[in-house]
Amino acid sequence: MPVFFISSDCVHERRLIVTGPLVQHLRGSLRVKAGELLWFGDQNRRRYQVRLDEVALTRITGKVVDVCTEPTNRSVHVTVAHAVVKAHRMSWMLQKTTELGMTQLVPLITDRTVVHAKVSQHKQMVERWHRIALEAAQQAERWDVPTIHRPTKLSTFLDESVHYDVKLLLWEKETELRLPTVLRGGPRPTQISILVGPEGGFTDQEVDAAKRCGYQTVTLGPRTLRSETSALAALSVIQSEFD
Repeated sequence: MPVFFISSDCVHERRLIVTGPLVQHLRGSLRVKAGELLWFGDQNRRRYQVRLDEVALTRITGKVVDVCTEPTNRSVHVTVAHAVVKAHRMSWMLQKTTELGMTQLVPLITDRTVVHAKVSQHKQMVERWHRIALEAAQQAERWDVPTIHRPTKLSTFLDESVHYDVKLLLWEKETELRLPTVLRGGPRPTQISILVGPEGGFTDQEVDAAKRCGYQTVTLGPRTLRSETSALAALSVIQSEFD
C-alpha cells in the first residue's frame, strides 16, 4: 500500500485532517472510502496508520490508530547530478531513481546539454519533477521525498560539492576503475555524489574540471548505456552495497 505524504500539521491529538490536492487524488483517482486504513507520512519521517471516517469533497478525516518512526539504520545519502535530457527521459529517470533511493536530484546544464529551457521556465520544470518524485516515493513506500533542485551549471555544482565523501563520474571512456571497487575501497560513506552526463557525454574539459574537484571516473561495464540507464545502474550497485 502506498504511503501518502502530508504535513505534520495535518495530525493533531490523533486526528488526521487532509485538504488540498491530496484529497482529489485519494477521493477521485483512488476512490477511497470511509472505514479504510491508509498510511500517511510527514516531513519528520513519522508514519501514521489512519482509519478514515469522512471522505468529503474538500477534506478527508480519520483517526490515527498507529504511529511509527523510521528505523535508525538509514542508508547512504545519494545525490544524482544528471544532465538535463528530453522531458520523457528525464521523467522516467526521476521516477526510477526515486524508487531506488536517491536523496536529491541536481539537474545539470553542461556543454552538450541539448534541452535548454529559459530561466523563467525552471520553476515550472521543478514543480513537475517534484510531482513525479512525490508519486514515485509514495508508491515505493519511502520515508521521504527526494529534494529536486533547479537546473544548475556543472561548474556551479562542482564548486558546491566539497561535502561529499565519495564523488563519482560515470564516464564512457573509463575502462578500468569499476564502481564496486571504489565503493569497497574505503570506510562506509554517508554522502555520495554521482555525475551523469547528457546524450553526448561530458567533454574532456568538464571531466578534467570534475577530477580537480575530487571526482573519480568509473565504469559500469563494457556496454554503452543511455545516461538515464547509467544513473539507475549506479544506484542499484550502491543500494546493493549499503542498504
